[in-house]
Amino acid sequence: MTFSLGVGVAAGRIRAVAVRGGAVAWAGEAELGDARDIGAALGELLASAPLPRWPRPPVALALGPALSQLRRITGLPQVADERLLTQVVRESAGKFFLRNGKPLATTRVRVVGYGEVWCAAFEQPLVDALAAACRAAGLTVRGIVPTVAVLHRALEGDPLAWRDGEVRVEVERGDDGELAAVRRTRAPASTGNDGQTPVPALARIGASAASFADAYGAALLRRGEPLALEPRQGEGAGPPPWRLPLAAAALAASLAAAAVLPVRAARQAERGALARLARVSTASAAAREADAAERRVTAALAEVAAFDHDRYAQTHLLADLNRALPVGSALLSFKVDSAGGSVVALTPSASAVLGPLERVPGVRGVQIVGAVTHEVVAGRELERVSIRFGIGAAERRARDRAAAGRAR
Repeated sequence: MTFSLGVGVAAGRIRAVAVRGGAVAWAGEAELGDARDIGAALGELLASAPLPRWPRPPVALALGPALSQLRRITGLPQVADERLLTQVVRESAGKFFLRNGKPLATTRVRVVGYGEVWCAAFEQPLVDALAAACRAAGLTVRGIVPTVAVLHRALEGDPLAWRDGEVRVEVERGDDGELAAVRRTRAPASTGNDGQTPVPALARIGASAASFADAYGAALLRRGEPLALEPRQGEGAGPPPWRLPLAAAALAASLAAAAVLPVRAARQAERGALARLARVSTASAAAREADAAERRVTAALAEVAAFDHDRYAQTHLLADLNRALPVGSALLSFKVDSAGGSVVALTPSASAVLGPLERVPGVRGVQIVGAVTHEVVAGRELERVSIRFGIGAAERRARDRAAAGRAR
């Protein structure tokens, strides 16, 4: 009977679920204090799990929104080759994900369309600590995945909501069941996710079943999931501990056979030589394929570099627009396309917004579109206005380069 183990790691706690034949066989949790090592806490939780000694079940880990990043990335080279796009994103991970001074480990990509993918990233030190704790418990890690990618296996409804500390996400899936949208917001800290509806198999563990959705979803992680980071992709994964004794035993047996049975040893050596020749031939073909792949990646990276050189920072434009708004105003939405941009704002006076926005560098032709409506927010009467404007891309790029020069 199939036995698998899932672990959900979130801000302030770790939960684990063992699944046997589709049913929950065990569930446990451990709290994380401010000073408690996350690897040690995971090791203690795994040690308390009633797992079979042989064969040891694989373990999959789901990292909550506070510990992982999942993004829909657009503007990549116009191809649908998963391996090529994975390499492009991995080589430029700092452009797509927040680094916070720590190295990142990125998953493979899930291709949405030409030049558009989903991809996840985790902090490499966290990945190493979790993988080391699992190896110390004698368990094989088959994948580390963002929690939002497995929630649909544990909770019912659409969209799904999940809270991790002060981070709240809403997950929508398309008609094909794949990720369609992920919205991430800040919210006051909460005690859990008991308001969600767990699937029947998970609901049997009791009132707190929904809080174990991340661990249960990880236990059901499908093989080949592109948004799951495999341990060998992270630094420090290392070989399983059983390989060295096995290799030593094989070497000892080979030496004994060569001493006692020289004829058989000679025949084995002959077969070994033929096998090595076959491997060399295979390696040569693989090297030629790798060389061709390298040329494709180089061309794709050159295209990415040219794209990066020609674009301006939309976040800087958003910051400039926000600073230009009159006192008491707030941006509700911000969109940019090839023809220009648009914003929706709440402001004491719609007409007073136009002048400041026209003075933002690179912003042209500011005009109000649609009707101006009145809304009452926190006892104040404000006007809701939609504004359309053109963008001077060259002027914005020059401003970004000047800002980068000042920062250095």
